[in-house]
Amino acid sequence: MSGVQATPGKRGAKRALPPNTPSSLPPTPQTRRRRDDDDDDDSQDSQPPAKRQLVAPRSSLPEHLANLLTLHHAFNIALSLHIAQHPPVLPPHSASATRVGVPNVTTFHALRSVVERTAGRRFGREELARLAWLWTWDGESLPADTEDDNPFLVRPAVESVSGLSYLITVTRTLEAGRRVHTHGIGIELEIQAGETRQLLLGGAPGGLGNRGQGGGMRLMGRWNAGADLRQDEVRRRLERWVELNGGEVTPLETAHLPTPTTRTSGRSAIPPIPLLPLPKFPSVPSAGNLFSSPAMSEMGLTSSPKKPTLLSDPFEIKEKPAAGTPEERKKALFARIKARSRPTFSESLASSSGVIHRRSDQEELKRRATLSRLEGVAEGVWMMFSAPPPGSGSGTPRARRRALPFSEVAETVVQSSKTPISIAEAETSLQMLVDLCPFFVTSKRVGRHDWLELRAEPPSSPGSVLSSPGIAGPASPGRVRRTGGLREVRERIRRELGEA
Repeated sequence: MSGVQATPGKRGAKRALPPNTPSSLPPTPQTRRRRDDDDDDDSQDSQPPAKRQLVAPRSSLPEHLANLLTLHHAFNIALSLHIAQHPPVLPPHSASATRVGVPNVTTFHALRSVVERTAGRRFGREELARLAWLWTWDGESLPADTEDDNPFLVRPAVESVSGLSYLITVTRTLEAGRRVHTHGIGIELEIQAGETRQLLLGGAPGGLGNRGQGGGMRLMGRWNAGADLRQDEVRRRLERWVELNGGEVTPLETAHLPTPTTRTSGRSAIPPIPLLPLPKFPSVPSAGNLFSSPAMSEMGLTSSPKKPTLLSDPFEIKEKPAAGTPEERKKALFARIKARSRPTFSESLASSSGVIHRRSDQEELKRRATLSRLEGVAEGVWMMFSAPPPGSGSGTPRARRRALPFSEVAETVVQSSKTPISIAEAETSLQMLVDLCPFFVTSKRVGRHDWLELRAEPPSSPGSVLSSPGIAGPASPGRVRRTGGLREVRERIRRELGEA
């Protein structure tokens, strides 16, 4: 025997087979005995084979319709997953109801990303409108084109769209911290009369209300079980759409699958599924709907009739006066603009007083800050003038310089100040010292330069010269009062600050 046989002792060993060795090895005695036993059992319990059910081969759809079918399948999966994670509660209904609508199970924004990831295709409001049209279509004949092509015709607003156990309404949701309008996705449940009677209030046959979702979960499970039936129904309607538009449905078993070389880039001759008008988002507040727009009535636009409210409006809306000539309207417009732009007397007075008050407060704070350092400035100026001139000898200690350049004194004040100040602040302090204490220092302009001059001491009276200091005795230093000295400067500054 040319084949390699597996021996019991080498059952776990792996050996390389020659290239001509057949893939199936001859059976061992154990396997042959097991097969014989199975054949005996089959012969004893042999029954006539059942007939296989013939399943109709599925047909190939155009690409745009196949994409729509894929989106429907992904949409159904995403909605079922959301219901499993967040089971809704049945709304109040009567015991004899056979259909219960559960609106706003989720939102379009919440399902959009899940559907796009599942289907691998875009899922926007346009695709949702096509699916809604497909759900509401009966799948038998093309809808009659009864819509008016008048673009100025105001069509009645659609509050909800339902079909094939799906429900689309308008709701609001939070997105990025703000409330936005979106489409609410709900479902319609078919129930049997009296199926949820035990859950109604009091158990009465005609009672209203719902105590829980115990019976609702059974209905949700029944709705999920019908996903395949809804998928087949959508496929049937798409195939019917192809047939009604002159196309032929080709079974997938005999269809020639397109390749990159044979696939045509042209558009399919089958038109796409129409768009169903979805419920529109409110663009104005609810209070604005109480009044009709005068522009629409002037243009002759027709709107859907509204039902009269139960309570009548007790207020009477007066008619607007007739508009005048263009010249009168132009004059009235200019008058309104002029009156609006002209400030009133009280507003101008309040604004001017506020500005003056703020300005006076700032100036007062700035003046007090300058006064607080003016005493140190005066001491620095007195020391500069008390220093002997550079060329004088030491024999005249009382010799003083009577005039110094204003800029030089300002630089010295900046250097000797206890707090850092600028040249401009030093000049402001010197000018304030000149204004407050003219008896101490004055400012003069010679040519193009400003000079600062220290006032000379007044001459003593003749009586004081003739009096003998020995007779009167030495005077106390605290009692000595020099006219125009630093003591008088300090007193003047303190009076200005309100401290003296």
